[in-house]
Amino acid sequence: MKRVTNNKFWKHVKIIAFVCLVCAVILSGCVNKGQNNTETKPTANATPDGNATGGQETDGKEYIYGTATVETIQVMTLESFPVQMRVVAQGYLPDSCTEINKIKTEREENNFNINISTKRPNEAVCTEAIVPFNKTIPLDVQGLKAGNYTVNVNGVKGSFELAIDNILNEQPNFMPPRQQVITEADNGKSINLKKGETFYLRLQENPTTGYSWELNMSQGLDKVSGNYYPPESSKEGKQPLVGAGGVHIWEIKALTEGSQQVKGIYKRPWEDITGTEDNFTIKVEVV
Repeated sequence: MKRVTNNKFWKHVKIIAFVCLVCAVILSGCVNKGQNNTETKPTANATPDGNATGGQETDGKEYIYGTATVETIQVMTLESFPVQMRVVAQGYLPDSCTEINKIKTEREENNFNINISTKRPNEAVCTEAIVPFNKTIPLDVQGLKAGNYTVNVNGVKGSFELAIDNILNEQPNFMPPRQQVITEADNGKSINLKKGETFYLRLQENPTTGYSWELNMSQGLDKVSGNYYPPESSKEGKQPLVGAGGVHIWEIKALTEGSQQVKGIYKRPWEDITGTEDNFTIKVEVV
């Protein structure tokens, strides 16, 4: 009788154990399923401006931002008035995937601070070989007073001097009466001029972009003067229009009778001619 009772007891124990095992397996599956549905949020990356991007992507890729290594700088003064300044920065990038991101220029009194930042794809496989770069950066020196100025490009410093105030007070609002004024609208045309007479050539120009007009004239013509005039002030008359283009005006005199010509090309002085530049031509018949 006692033996039968023991058999029933162990039978109940086995059933309870089996049920517990089944419940444990079910609970384990539920936990794993809940864990697999948990999303991993991207870690915010810092941009060169110091703001978190929250995994911001460009062209479907995340970028790592840095600062370019600058080895040397050269401050160049162009032959013009107002004076135009350029900074040529030379350095290198650490690998084939890194590229120049932004070039930011700020001025504090007599100090120009230039930052050249870089970017590279976060998960890119790159060739580990340095890549040299050469960047020409215009400086906005129009309207500055005479004095000494410093330039700092990613820690590499240079300087330049303005001997006189870089300001034009004269305004090109009038021309002498009965004087021929040639503009872009006259491109490709011919004009007649008597020997000893002069005419004015007036072309739009924006030195803040680095571009300027280069003129070539026949030997029978002489450039009496040539000046760049910045954009006029705003309607309120308080501040000039920042970044707007002005005009370049030349006075040209006829010296020799016959067919003469003036040719102009609009380009950056330090760049080679590519054939895509704007050109200007005027024929001058001197009698």
